[in-house]
Amino acid sequence: MSTHQDKKSPPPRTYTARPPLGPQTLTCRRCGRIYPYPTPGGPAIRCECGWRYENVDGLIEEEFRPRLGG
Repeated sequence: MSTHQDKKSPPPRTYTARPPLGPQTLTCRRCGRIYPYPTPGGPAIRCECGWRYENVDGLIEEEFRPRLGG
């Protein structure tokens, strides 16, 4: 009968030539600016072009709010 021996797991292996994924980003569909991905329940991302992006339970909601005077 075999006996159990505690030992560390081997290090993980990567089987792809692609670079590792970085932090997730959000790209504005209107102007192409790149922002960090909003967290669920966190503050909305306000783009310079006037669009706001908010993460509501994992779904991105968009809303247009023009700047004052414009």
